[in-house]
Amino acid sequence: MTSALRTPLCDLLGIEYPIILAGMAAGGQNQETAPTPVKLVAAISNAGGLGVMGDNFRNLDELDAAIREVRSLVGNRPFGVDFLLPATRA
Repeated sequence: MTSALRTPLCDLLGIEYPIILAGMAAGGQNQETAPTPVKLVAAISNAGGLGVMGDNFRNLDELDAAIREVRSLVGNRPFGVDFLLPATRA
């Protein structure tokens, strides 16, 4: 039986439901700098959506560890990492 929520986006991203966690740059104890919690990213992906980890505040080693942790929690399910890109006014 096909889900009424199934859309072309689901097929494109390899997810069951068209639900995408917005990667958040803030959260946790320090609202200014804490990235999206790894367990939240994994929970969304494991529920059939696309978990996205917003991350501008970890150094490369911390980011690598966080990505490895998400991968260990979600297996082959897709997830994403979102970065804020610096902008300049032209």
